[in-house]
Amino acid sequence: MVVLASTGCGSDPSATSTPSTSSGTPAESPPPTSTVGVPDGTPPGDGVRCVLRLHGKGGTGGETFEADGFTEVSPTGNADGWGARQWLYFPDDAYVEARDIVATAATEAGCTRLVVNGFSNGAAFAAKLWCRGETFDGRLAGVVIDDPVPDNGVAECSPPTDVAGALYWTGGLESDAQPDADCALIDWTCEGGTTVGIEAYAASLGLDIQPSPFTEHEWYVDAPEIGAWIAS
Repeated sequence: MVVLASTGCGSDPSATSTPSTSSGTPAESPPPTSTVGVPDGTPPGDGVRCVLRLHGKGGTGGETFEADGFTEVSPTGNADGWGARQWLYFPDDAYVEARDIVATAATEAGCTRLVVNGFSNGAAFAAKLWCRGETFDGRLAGVVIDDPVPDNGVAECSPPTDVAGALYWTGGLESDAQPDADCALIDWTCEGGTTVGIEAYAASLGLDIQPSPFTEHEWYVDAPEIGAWIAS
């Protein structure tokens, strides 16, 4: 078992308090320390294998961190949100800006194979990348979409045939993320201005809804697909 450590999202990973927005929605906490499991006996392969963590609204990125031949890369979002940063992935010019931040971070870290792991607002952006057919010049192995804001960013989804995807859902956003919920009223960032509901979201992605081990809105940084995809 190889352990992959996490830097968090630019604040103390041991912090237990979570700030709130004026709408009462919790701002995003940094991810806890990750122990991504890679199958025993997996050959190290060539190049630099990376996990790119995309924080939620109200989060920030962190320093690049290396351990056991893996690199964690945590870029910072392209727009202000809830007193920190967020990923703004619409309209098209904002999407290109956000995509370029991720691509630049991967290139600067020397990543030759990578997995994108997005949470909440970052998960919605990760899903948009996947639906747009992004491969980061053939380096992308898979995308983990963790507890996303289920918005219209996945409409007309056309993922790359050779890039895997996984969708996790805690249920912690269920009460607010009903179909046609007005995102302005709950201070969420949603393409199209409303949510579509997790079932329709999953159907557009063509992915099964996998239950997260958490029941609150919490980042599943140890999703098993991450280690499997990055090691393959």
